[in-house]
Amino acid sequence: MLTNKKTLLALSVASVFVLSGCNDNDKDVVPPVVVPPVVVAPDAPTELSVVVNANVVDSVTNDAIAAKVTFFENGVASENIVDVDGNELTSVDLADGSLAFTVKDDANISEVTVNVSADDYIGKSFIVDLTTAEGVMSVNALLALVSESADGISNKSVVSTVEAGGTTSAVISAATDPGKSSASASVPAGVILYDASEQPVSGEITLKVNGADSSTGAASSIVPAGLNDADATSIVKSVGVANVTMADGTGKKVKKFSDPITVSMTIPATTMLNGEAIQPGDMLGLKSHNEDTGVWASETNKVEVGALNAQTNTYTGTFKTTHLTFFASTVSAPICTDGIAVNLSGDAVPASGLYVSMSSSDASATSYLRANAASNVIVSPLNTKRFGISANAKATVKVFDVNGTPWFTSDGEVNVCGAAAVVLANPATLVNEDFAVTAACANDTTKTVDMSNAVVSYSLAGKAKTLASGTAGTFTLADLVDGSTYNVFVNARTPLVGDTTKATTTITADGTAESLALEVVCQTTTGTTGSGS
Repeated sequence: MLTNKKTLLALSVASVFVLSGCNDNDKDVVPPVVVPPVVVAPDAPTELSVVVNANVVDSVTNDAIAAKVTFFENGVASENIVDVDGNELTSVDLADGSLAFTVKDDANISEVTVNVSADDYIGKSFIVDLTTAEGVMSVNALLALVSESADGISNKSVVSTVEAGGTTSAVISAATDPGKSSASASVPAGVILYDASEQPVSGEITLKVNGADSSTGAASSIVPAGLNDADATSIVKSVGVANVTMADGTGKKVKKFSDPITVSMTIPATTMLNGEAIQPGDMLGLKSHNEDTGVWASETNKVEVGALNAQTNTYTGTFKTTHLTFFASTVSAPICTDGIAVNLSGDAVPASGLYVSMSSSDASATSYLRANAASNVIVSPLNTKRFGISANAKATVKVFDVNGTPWFTSDGEVNVCGAAAVVLANPATLVNEDFAVTAACANDTTKTVDMSNAVVSYSLAGKAKTLASGTAGTFTLADLVDGSTYNVFVNARTPLVGDTTKATTTITADGTAESLALEVVCQTTTGTTGSGS
C-alpha cells in the first residue's frame, strides 16, 4: 500500500505540471483565420480598332444568303484577319451570311480580298477597304452575289465519267442557251484533267459554265474586283465573260489540262476597239481571275471575234486555254481619274447609313454612305482604275437601306465619273431604340463586367445586319422600321454560360428602350485557412 500511495502521489504531481503547462499555452492561441472563396469577374473586353460588318446578300432582293468567305492578301491566304473574339480567320462558313471581323493588333494592312461563294450563285471576289475616317471605328461591306437564275445570266452543267488516270475518253462540252448571255466550254477527248497540284482527277466530273449579258449590268456585276492593277497606267474593261468550273463528286476542282480546251463567250456588237466597232477576226484581250487566290492575270492567248448574231446583235468570242477560272475578254478604256462621288439633296442620310450601287455594261460597284460624312466619295480614283470604270462610264445609280428599300433610283443610266446627283427620299417611318447590355457573374451577381466594347448588331429576319453604336453598355438601334420585329445579336467578347460569347434576342421597333442581361462565366479563388499568429 505504501508503494501504491507513493505512485499515486507522483502521478498527481505530474498531472499538475502537465495541466499547468496546457493552461499557459491556451493564453497565446488565436483561432485560425478562414479566407472564403472569392468570385473574380474577367476583365472587360478591350476596344477594337475597327470592326468590319460584312453581309453576303442576293444582288436583287438584298436577302442574306448562306455563304463561304475566304480571305486573301496578294494572292495568298491572309494571316491578319480575326473575328471579334480574336480567332484567326482564313476561311469561314456563314449560315446567315453575316460576319463581324477585325484585324490583328500588329497587322499593317489597308485592305483585304474576300472571296465569296454560295450554292446557286456565281462566286465573286471583293476588295474590302479597312481604312476609316478619324473617329470612325466600323466598315460596312455589302457583298452582293448574283443568282445563277437572275436576268441576264445563263448557266449549264454537264456530268461525265472520267476513268482512273484523269484522261477524257470522249469530248466533254457544256453550252448555255443561245442569246446575249451565252457561253460554252469544250474539253477534247484524250485530255488529262489535273487539280491545282497537277494530280489527275477522275470519277464523275461536273463541267459548269456561266455566261452573262455584257450589254447590261448583268456581266459587270459578276466580274471580280481588281480587274486592273492599282499602279496601272492604262486600264481595260470587260466586254464578255465566261465562268467555267469543273469538279469531281468530292468537290475537288479541275484547274489544269494537258492540252488546250475551247471556251466561248458573247460580246456585244457595239463594243469599240481602237475607236471602231468590233468586226469578225478582231482579237481582244483576255484576263483570268483565280478564285483560289483572288488574283487577276493577263493571258497570252487572245479572244477571237467570230460571226455576228444579228438577232441578238452580238458576236461569239472564242479562245483556247489550259486552265479553268473566270474569264473576261477586254478592251482598253480611258481612265476615270476623278473617282465617283454623289451630290446629295432631299432627306438626310439616316444614322445607320445607306448603300449605293452603280451598274452598267461598263462596270459595277457598291459602296456605303455614312451619315454626316465629311465626303460623299463612294469610289476613289484609285478604285475606279482597279474596277475598270472608264472616263465616259454611265450607270444606273441606286441608293437603298440595309433592307434593300430604295431611297433613290436614277432615271436610266447617267454619267458617273466625277459626281452623280442623288435626291434622297425616306420611304418609311423609322424609330430609334436604346438597348442596354449588362453582364454579371453567374455565381455572384454583384460582380459585373463592363459591356461597353461588346459588338451588337441587329436585323430584320433574313436581312443584312447593322452594327449598333453605343456608350457605357447602352447601344442605339437606329432607323428601325416602326412596328417591325428585329433580331438583336450580341457578342459579349467574354465567356458566357453555355460555352459561348454570343446571345440573341428579339425586340419590337416601337421606340421603347430594351435590355439584355448576360450571365458571365467567372472563376472562383480557392478559400484558405491562415495562421492566427
